[in-house]
Amino acid sequence: MSKNKEKKSFLSNMSVQNKHQMLRMAVSILIGLGLATALIVFTSDLPITSLRLFFTAPLMNASYFTFWIQKAIPLMFTGTAVSIMFSANQFNLGMEGAFLFGGMVGGALTNIYLFPGQRVLGSIMGCIIGGLVGAVITLIPALLERIFKASVMVTSLMMNYICLWFSTYLLFSKFKDPRTSKSTYSWTQTNKEYMTYRIKIGQDTLTIFYAFFIALVVAIIAWIFLYRSKMGFKLRQVGQNKNFAKYVGISVGTVAVLSQALGGFIGGVGGACEIMSLYTNYRWVELTGLGWDGVTMAVFAKNNPKYVPLAALFISYLRAGAYVMSVRTGIQNDMTKIVEATIILFLLAEKFLSRTYRKMIIAEAEKERKAKAELEVN
Repeated sequence: MSKNKEKKSFLSNMSVQNKHQMLRMAVSILIGLGLATALIVFTSDLPITSLRLFFTAPLMNASYFTFWIQKAIPLMFTGTAVSIMFSANQFNLGMEGAFLFGGMVGGALTNIYLFPGQRVLGSIMGCIIGGLVGAVITLIPALLERIFKASVMVTSLMMNYICLWFSTYLLFSKFKDPRTSKSTYSWTQTNKEYMTYRIKIGQDTLTIFYAFFIALVVAIIAWIFLYRSKMGFKLRQVGQNKNFAKYVGISVGTVAVLSQALGGFIGGVGGACEIMSLYTNYRWVELTGLGWDGVTMAVFAKNNPKYVPLAALFISYLRAGAYVMSVRTGIQNDMTKIVEATIILFLLAEKFLSRTYRKMIIAEAEKERKAKAELEVN
């Protein structure tokens, strides 16, 4: 009874807008999953097996569970980073470059040339240096917009490819191990990643990623910054109404630049953590795509870092299930892209469930009117 009362009080305290957003999210997810289910049934020779793997594979054993968490970590970093920038209405799309170059400089070069073999110190300094590099990457388009009125969207997109080709040049001309085709020297003699701890469970191995806990802490700090600090309030105010923010004395330009630098810093930390968690040498010669995924996470989380971990775990769960399904049954694992695109399509459609929203407002108004009438009678 107490649990039901808590649920009722929780729902009753929510605004109509929040209830409607939850409804839109739930319906969008159901539509996306329904579409994926239909495609699997019609294209698979083993539909029951394929569906079982798609929906339950990450929970089947420790290895699949590890794969699920591994896929969630970079999404948490980039989603949190993009949420901060989008909260200030700054569409800086340089997260790809910040993630990649932060990974190279912070995750790889820092540990190879500054702290070789020093696992703890190398991990800490790698994250810090990677974050600073990422901040510079997103700060350049921000300053170009502030000083020269250049489109931050265009310049940040170009920064991604500058980072890619410059990092590739450095890799092949300066830092490549001549014994390999396209990777740097290793920064550890043990051939073990810096930011992982493995536990043997039967025939499977469960890997604990320290980066997962770092990403959670980063998301919590980002939420506190945005919703519990004066600067966070200014940042959100700039995103909601730039003219009003300027009118009340907020330095719009400074806040815009700050939001992009913070986002880049988090993205750079994420890139460094990804390199140190999965590799013992640097080998990225293509854009990872994880920066673009950060935009998806921000859309799912409504630019609120508090919800980014949930969005990241949900999407990575589907991706892990789709990958296992693909390996075991031969179906293409692009099902998750269909689900993601469908959900985002409905979330961004302003008219989706708009009639339901009006009905909810009317019902809430009628409820308040009845409550007021009862108070007057008493």
